[in-house]
Amino acid sequence: MKLVIIFVGSILSFWLAQSAFGDGEVKGQLDQMKTNADNSDKNREQYEKNQKIADDNLKAIDENLKALTIQRNQIRDNVKKADLNVATMGREENQINDLMKTENSKIDQEKKQIADLQAKIDKINKNIEKRQDNNTQYSTKLASIQKEKGEWEDQKHTAQDLEKSIDEKEKKALADRADWKKKSLAYAAEVKKWKAEAEENRVTLKKYEKLNK
Repeated sequence: MKLVIIFVGSILSFWLAQSAFGDGEVKGQLDQMKTNADNSDKNREQYEKNQKIADDNLKAIDENLKALTIQRNQIRDNVKKADLNVATMGREENQINDLMKTENSKIDQEKKQIADLQAKIDKINKNIEKRQDNNTQYSTKLASIQKEKGEWEDQKHTAQDLEKSIDEKEKKALADRADWKKKSLAYAAEVKKWKAEAEENRVTLKKYEKLNK
């Protein structure tokens, strides 16, 4: 647009110069117009270079904008994915917290069970200690009983020996008794015999004494 304006201005200057000046000045005006045309070409070339630079810059900027748009979309997708992942992680976090609460509750219950079991174990250990004390007392009593039992066994053996001795003495005494019983019967028979004979002799004696009177 600026180039067209410069070209029209040159034509007007040429027409005005022809109207106002003579032939000598026409050549000067033509040279000026040529200079203007050359300058215009140079300006055009410079602006074409500038336009190319601007177009290249626009293209690069458009590509950058396109890349930025892609990056923005990717970022937005990543943000959406992040939001989804955060939401998922939030749900999983809540689930894990619930699981941890459940586990902690079970831990508390099991700790209570351990405490109850420990109380029972302590009670059982006390019972064991008491039973061990009882066994110690029983062992002492058992030793005393065994000692006394041994003494009674000794007394039994002594009594058995005494009884055996008594049996032997009784056997001998019975044998002696039998002998003496036998002798006693024999002696009794002799006594009876000699008593009868003595009685008979006294009777005979009395008869003779009566006869001799």
